[in-house]
Amino acid sequence: MKNNINNLIATPIAILFIAISAQLSIHLPESVSSIPITGQSFAVLIIAHLMLEKWGSIVVGLYLLVGMLGAPVFSDFSSGIAALTGPSGGYLIGFLIAAYTTGKMAKNQSPTFNKLLLQMALGTVVILIIGYIGLFRFLSPIEAFMKGVKPYLLGGLIKVLLASFLLWVYYQLKGLMNNN
Repeated sequence: MKNNINNLIATPIAILFIAISAQLSIHLPESVSSIPITGQSFAVLIIAHLMLEKWGSIVVGLYLLVGMLGAPVFSDFSSGIAALTGPSGGYLIGFLIAAYTTGKMAKNQSPTFNKLLLQMALGTVVILIIGYIGLFRFLSPIEAFMKGVKPYLLGGLIKVLLASFLLWVYYQLKGLMNNN
């Protein structure tokens, strides 16, 4: 019960964290991709790890709902159903699936650096695959890969490493505090 109350309190903060992270964006030239690199996946994966599959998925689902209903929480303060039906839609849906997958792994694994790295990497792969598939409505499979996966590999790797490191530090500090 206490954990559910903590999650209820943490939910709006987590949604805000994703919304703020969405504004950290790098726009690529149109010839490379029309979808910016954002901090959303970083935030989604950290939240999924910390809140696990149920609450992590609830947070991401609510984030998507709030954005669809008009709150400017997507990249560049955008909102609306067009975000889910446009080129970014697959990635946004991928956040939800990655939140569940990453949270499920976090629930069943100890937080060693290698396991954190695996969780963050798998979550990133899920986001990229669902985003890639979502682009099939707009681009050929080869174009979708070239504009929807390839430009995001380096940024994805950086976010995976950073999220894994920050979570690992969190658990190290938490362990130190519990020993005192």
